[in-house]
Amino acid sequence: FAKAEGTRFPPCQYSRGMAICDDDGTCGVALVGDAIHAFPPDIGQGVNSGLADVVALDRALRGLDTVTGEEIKSEESPSFKSNLERYQKQHEPEIAALIRLARFGAPFQYKQPHRIDRLRLKLWTANVVFRLLLNKLTFGIVPPQCMLLSLKPELTFRQVMRRSDLTSRSIKALLLGWIGWLLVGKFGLPKLPYGFGLPVLGM
Repeated sequence: FAKAEGTRFPPCQYSRGMAICDDDGTCGVALVGDAIHAFPPDIGQGVNSGLADVVALDRALRGLDTVTGEEIKSEESPSFKSNLERYQKQHEPEIAALIRLARFGAPFQYKQPHRIDRLRLKLWTANVVFRLLLNKLTFGIVPPQCMLLSLKPELTFRQVMRRSDLTSRSIKALLLGWIGWLLVGKFGLPKLPYGFGLPVLGM
C-alpha cells in the first residue's frame, strides 16, 4: 500500500437536503454521517463529524438550538416538522464548513499520480509551514493552518474555517499593501489632473 502509485479520490461533497418531513408533520427522514458528507479520511474527522450530526439532530428533535444546545425561546411550541427544519437550517452551514476543511485541510496525504498534484502538494506544504511559523512568531495570535486548528475540540468547523479565512484575508491585505508600497517607491504617486477632487466654486 505504501508503495502504490495512488489514485484520485472523488471530490469532497455534501447533501444540501438533510431532512424532510410530510405535510402534516407526523413523520420525516433526517440524514447523518456519510449520508450527508463524503470526503477522504485525510483530516481524521469522519467519526467526529458523524457524532456531531447525531448530537445536532438530537438537540433539534428536543427543540433546542443545534449549535449551543440551549432552549429556544418561542411563543409557539416546537413541532416535529419545525425541529427537522431547524436541523436543516442550523446544521447545514457546519457541514459546508466541514467540506471546505476537507478540501483545504490535508488533500495530498496520499501519493497522487498527476504532476499537477505534486505541484499542489508542494504549495500546500509551503502554506502549512508558513502559517505554522506565523503562529509561532506571533505567539498564537495568528492561528495555524485549518487542519491543525481543527484539532481543538472546543471549536466548531465553522469557527475553524472562519479563523482560517480571516488569516487568509489578512495575509492578502498585507501582501497587496506591500506591493503597493513598492510600486509607490519605484514610480511615485500618480499625478492627478488639475482640480481633480476639488470642490467647484460657483460664480
